[in-house]
Amino acid sequence: MAKYLILDNEKVIIKGNHDDNVTIIIRTDKPDLDYQLSDGDYNILVFVDYAGDINMNERGRIDRANVKMTYFELNDHQFCINSTLDVYLDSSLQVLTIVLANSRKRFDFNLYNKEKGSTVEIANNIVCLADADLIFNCIGIIEKGAKAAKCHQKSRCLTIDDPKRAKVLPILKIDENDVEASHSLSCGTIDEDVLFYMNSRGLSKHDALNLIVNSYLLPDEDFYKKYEDGAIIREMALRKVGFLC
Repeated sequence: MAKYLILDNEKVIIKGNHDDNVTIIIRTDKPDLDYQLSDGDYNILVFVDYAGDINMNERGRIDRANVKMTYFELNDHQFCINSTLDVYLDSSLQVLTIVLANSRKRFDFNLYNKEKGSTVEIANNIVCLADADLIFNCIGIIEKGAKAAKCHQKSRCLTIDDPKRAKVLPILKIDENDVEASHSLSCGTIDEDVLFYMNSRGLSKHDALNLIVNSYLLPDEDFYKKYEDGAIIREMALRKVGFLC
């Protein structure tokens, strides 16, 4: 296991050429990350834990590797990320974003299938509360020559109490014929009958919302076990959701 605690705004290079589980905790306002991952299988967890506005930049090269990345952004502050991740020959990237928005949030993901046989998958689980002002741009790019590449997107957005803005834009840019690509987006609100039922069983609105959002956003307990300080991160995630909901 490896752990990075990002406390300043200098560029941090995350290198790997073997299997690893990597935990990255963000505690600064302008984090700058550079992933250089090859010849292995990687699980990477990025947890934002900073009491202030954040502008985050990241880029990455995935070469002869299989990478799973999970992002947690559950804070009551402005957050912007610009991410460009390049996937090369016969490599794969799976991204999961977990977002609880109650302020201005902007996500710009640019995910490139650079070469033949590359696979990119991204799933976005988003909850927008009353003060959310969210723009989520998710762009998959299959470049010329990336034959047999795969690029799939799936986004879910749950809105609560009529947020200011909740805009999720799944985009595909394809410059090759022999590929697989898809995107899907579902948006909705909590069924009032569900809340009524939970209230009738003795749960307050706050407790009912907390349970619903936790089940919608957060992974199960086993997810955290492979990461250093995974149990602590799980408790921080539950606490952040409980605070906002």
